[in-house]
Amino acid sequence: MTTWPRWRYIRNLTILLVLAAGSLFALTRVCASPIYWLWGLPLFYLTYLVWNAFSFAHPRRLRYWPLRESLFANAENVRFKSRDGLPLFAWYLPGNNGAAILLAHGLGGSGLLMQGHAEFLRDAGYSILLLDLRAHGRSHGHTSTYGVLEAQDVAGAVDYLLSRGDIDAAKIGVLGMSLGAQAALRGALQSEAIRALVLEGLGPADIQDRLRPMPVEERGRALRRLRHKIVYLLALFDQRLFNFFTGQHPTPVTAVIGNIAPRPLLLIACGPREIELNRQFCAAAQESCVLWELPHAKHAAGLLHEPEEYPRRVVAFFNEALRA
Repeated sequence: MTTWPRWRYIRNLTILLVLAAGSLFALTRVCASPIYWLWGLPLFYLTYLVWNAFSFAHPRRLRYWPLRESLFANAENVRFKSRDGLPLFAWYLPGNNGAAILLAHGLGGSGLLMQGHAEFLRDAGYSILLLDLRAHGRSHGHTSTYGVLEAQDVAGAVDYLLSRGDIDAAKIGVLGMSLGAQAALRGALQSEAIRALVLEGLGPADIQDRLRPMPVEERGRALRRLRHKIVYLLALFDQRLFNFFTGQHPTPVTAVIGNIAPRPLLLIACGPREIELNRQFCAAAQESCVLWELPHAKHAAGLLHEPEEYPRRVVAFFNEALRA
């Protein structure tokens, strides 16, 4: 059985605490003399980057959340293992059309935060599996890997659905949010049983996804070219730091999303930057992809921003893709 040992968490926490102590010491020095800002500012920025990487790799667990009694009246809390052997927890809500939708939450959340999505999908007849990804909720694990190993969780959850006997093997879909979108995308590459995907808030996984190439008309401008190089170096360092904290090296979304075809894929993008990214992802996914743009919605808040249109579109997509 492959699990992430606690030593990685302890190592990462030690690095963070050492830098935090150094930043506090630097703060006392810069208050005494402005010259210390020359080394204080880089140390503060490094501490911020390490804190950000630590928060992504080891998010706080959300184990409990108020339940909607009408939704969980016939719910089962189930346990199974990811494909790499990690014990996972999920809630199962039975439906009546023989099809099932796996719901994968965002970073720092749990399956219970997906109750709004579960409600309209269950009302449409679908069985629902609200999964706690590794290092989240009641599932095991100490490290979140931005979808790399969470793909094993999604594939294991699909294996569990197939083992139940009340689900049509040709009618399984996944709806993932942010981290869950990464996990669902990569999980679909491991399980052909996933026949349709809705991915909301799908973000960059590698430096190749994160930075746009410099426009041709700006390449001759020295200041903007220098700024582009600085931004690239900072983003590259941030990416390498996160990879060090997680022990994983995510492949770019644009390099793997095309392998989903010909399975139907609906991307939901909120906000201008996310829309720009998802246009690139949808182009790489080829003809199997449909993009829904919500320019005024916040990240992973499509349902809150479009409470009527969102259920209609998602249910219609799954009904068509799964013939449910």
